[in-house]
Amino acid sequence: MHSDWSTVSVDMEITNQCGSECLMCPREGIIRPKGMMSDNAFKIVSDKLVREGSLITFSGMGDPLSHPRVFEWISGIRSKNSDVGIVINPASLNKGISQKLIESRPNSITISFPSIQKEVFEKLCPTVLFEEALKRTLELVDLSRGKVGLRIAGITTEINGDEQKDYVSFWKLRDIRAVMTACHGRGGNLKDSDIYELKTSSLDSGRCGLFQFHTFVTWEAEVLACCHDLTGATRIGDLINDDVSIIAERKQNILKDVMPFPVCQQCDEPLRLYPPPQGPPPKSRKERTRFFRSISRDNLS
Repeated sequence: MHSDWSTVSVDMEITNQCGSECLMCPREGIIRPKGMMSDNAFKIVSDKLVREGSLITFSGMGDPLSHPRVFEWISGIRSKNSDVGIVINPASLNKGISQKLIESRPNSITISFPSIQKEVFEKLCPTVLFEEALKRTLELVDLSRGKVGLRIAGITTEINGDEQKDYVSFWKLRDIRAVMTACHGRGGNLKDSDIYELKTSSLDSGRCGLFQFHTFVTWEAEVLACCHDLTGATRIGDLINDDVSIIAERKQNILKDVMPFPVCQQCDEPLRLYPPPQGPPPKSRKERTRFFRSISRDNLS
């Protein structure tokens, strides 16, 4: 299934454009080009990743639901018996979009819903009212039941640090799987002291566990070390001109030493400390699922 650990999981940023102004997203710092992935780029990149057996997630620094081809592209990946997920914001939802999303049959949907406290939610996500976001989210949840795996993802910040237990219980009462993780600094790019205080100034190990099994692809098909590279300075190659094996080899060479990118030295993403995976990469969906579940447990603990 997988020839190398580096592309077991791939975030595909089909666009880095977004109409929301969420405080935990340092969008104002993006200086690399902004735009939407073309049909040609998507076909070349997705074909390579499907052959590799990658779990593809439409995510990144933009709103994937704003791309006019998003549903068609999800359906296309699924029609090839490959796996695709999507990370979304309730600000982009309405009944029509939610219905189309479910009909496109992604394997998974992650809804970013930072807090169940109205005042906290509206501070973190100022472009949508809490009640409206909750209504849209519950509509999508109802449509997804028995059809698509769905989870809600929250975030603890300086203003809601004790919310996790209530958050998980709130969604559990509605029979919805939910997780809540600590806000991190997005590679040193998140500088809002009202919601985030730097916990770690550098990578103690000098390496990144996430970099070993996860790859980030921009809307231009460029491979960067991380989605938190807002400048494009960590470019490793591009999946239009480079084979997956070339990208994997370059990543393996980087991992032989400390991470060479300045953005990595300002990172406190929890998964950076995940130990190097042992043995060969997953040979089946089942093995890949077990691997990701183990990461979730480690991260939450």
